[in-house]
Amino acid sequence: MITKENIEYNLAQINRLYNKSRAPRHALYFPKLATLELCGWIEESMDDIVQWCSDNYLFDPNNIDFVKSQVIKRTYGFDYNSDFRNMLMRVIGIINLEQLENNLDNNKFLAMKSSLDTLKGCRDSEAHTYTKGVTMTVLAPSVAIQLFRNVYLGLKEVEKCLFELYAQ
Repeated sequence: MITKENIEYNLAQINRLYNKSRAPRHALYFPKLATLELCGWIEESMDDIVQWCSDNYLFDPNNIDFVKSQVIKRTYGFDYNSDFRNMLMRVIGIINLEQLENNLDNNKFLAMKSSLDTLKGCRDSEAHTYTKGVTMTVLAPSVAIQLFRNVYLGLKEVEKCLFELYAQ
C-alpha cells in the first residue's frame, strides 16, 4: 500500500542538489524542502493506511464517508499519538489498537516514533518561518533520508500487523 519510490527519488534529488550547491542560502532551502516533502509523504501515508482499513473492513457507506470526512480530512499532522494513533483508534477501536501495538516490532515502532518526533519539531519550526538570512537549524537532506527509512519501516510494520489482525 505505502509506496516509497517517489519520496526516495525526491529526497535523493534534493540531497544531490544540496551537495552540489555553492550558494549559502541553498544550505537552508534544500533541507527545508526535504523536510517538508518528507512530512507531506508521511501524512499521506498515514491517511492511506486509515483509508485502507476503511475500504477493506467497513461496509456501511455512512461509516466509510465518516472516516473520509471526519477522521482523515480533519487530521492535519503526523504525530503518532495525537494524529495517527487517534485516526486508527477511531477506525479500528481501542481494543484492536492495543492489540496492534502489542504485536508491532518494538525496535521498528520506537525508531519510527523517535523519527516522527524529530521531524515534527523541525517541520513545525520550518513551516512557520521563512528564510530571511538568519541562522536556522535545519536537517540536512541526508538526515531526512535516514529518518524516512525509520518511518517507512515503522509504517510498513503497522500495515503488516493490521493485515494480520484482520486476517484472523
